Amino acid sequence: MRKIGVLILVSVILLIAACSNDSGGEGNEKTKIAIGGKNFTEQILLVHLLGTLLEHHTDHDIVLRDGLGTSNVLTQALKDNDIQLFVDYSGTGLINILGLELQEDDTPESVYEKAKNGYEEEYGFTWLDTLGFSNTWTLILREEKAKELNVKTFSDLVPHIPDLIVGSDAQFFERADGYVGMAEKYGMGQFKDHKEMDIGLAFKAIDEGKIDVLVGYATDGRIPALNLVTLEDDKGYFPPYYAAPILRMDFLEKYPEVGEVLNMLSGVIDEKEMSAMNSKMDNDQMDEREIVEEFLLEKGLIKK
Repeated sequence: MRKIGVLILVSVILLIAACSNDSGGEGNEKTKIAIGGKNFTEQILLVHLLGTLLEHHTDHDIVLRDGLGTSNVLTQALKDNDIQLFVDYSGTGLINILGLELQEDDTPESVYEKAKNGYEEEYGFTWLDTLGFSNTWTLILREEKAKELNVKTFSDLVPHIPDLIVGSDAQFFERADGYVGMAEKYGMGQFKDHKEMDIGLAFKAIDEGKIDVLVGYATDGRIPALNLVTLEDDKGYFPPYYAAPILRMDFLEKYPEVGEVLNMLSGVIDEKEMSAMNSKMDNDQMDEREIVEEFLLEKGLIKK
C-alpha cells in the first residue's frame, strides 16, 4: 500500500509540474508582460495590437501601459524591467537613443541593423522583425495652401518660410533628428513663428488656419481626413523609421514563444494600413481594441 501511495504522489507531482509548464507556452511558466507605449494614437494602437496577439497565442498575463512617454522614458522603463516590451522606430533608435548619425549610404536595412546591433551591445535589448511600415516625420500643409504656394517638397517651401507659422509638439524642436538639423540641411532660416503644442491641437490649429505648417507623422490618419498634404523630404534629411518590437534579450531567451508570436506581425502592416487604423481611432472614434481585433482577424492572425 505504501508503494502505491508513493506512486500516486509522484504521479500527482508530475502532473502538476506538466500543467505548470504548459501554462506559458514552450514549457515556460506563466509571467506578466507589460507592454509600454508613447502617448499618441499610433502607439496606443500598437500597444493594443501586440497585447491582443499575445493574449490569443500565449497564456501570459498581458498588461497594457500606453501613454508612458518618449523613447527615452520607454528605454529606461525596459532597463528597470517596469515594462517587458515596447515598439519604437529604427531611425529614432539610431539617432536619438544610440546617438549615431545617419550616413549618406545608409539604407532602411542598414539603419535597422545598426539600431538592433547597438541596442544589443549597449543595453542587452534586441529588436524583433519590423512590422512593415515606416512612420517618418514630414511637413504638412492644407491642400489649398500648398497649391497657393506651389510647393511639393521641403526645398520648395524654403523661400516662403519667413512668412509662415509652424507648429509641432515640443519633442520635435528638441530631438537630435528634429527642427535644428532639418533647418540646417535645407537652409531654412527662421519661420515667422513657431508654436509648440500637443499634436492633436496642432491638427486642429492647421485645420482652422492658425498655423501654416505642421510637423507630424506621415501615417497620421488626420492627414487625408482634413484634406492636408505632405511634402517630399527631397534631400533625405529624415532617416527611415521602421517600427519594430523591442525586448530584453534575457527575457526573450527565457520566453522565446513571445518573440515567435510577435514575429507573426513581420512585414504585415504597410503605411496605408497603419494610417487607416489611426484614422479609425482619431476620426471615427472607434475603440482601439475593436480596431486591432478587426485588423488581426482580417489578417488571419487571430480567431474569434
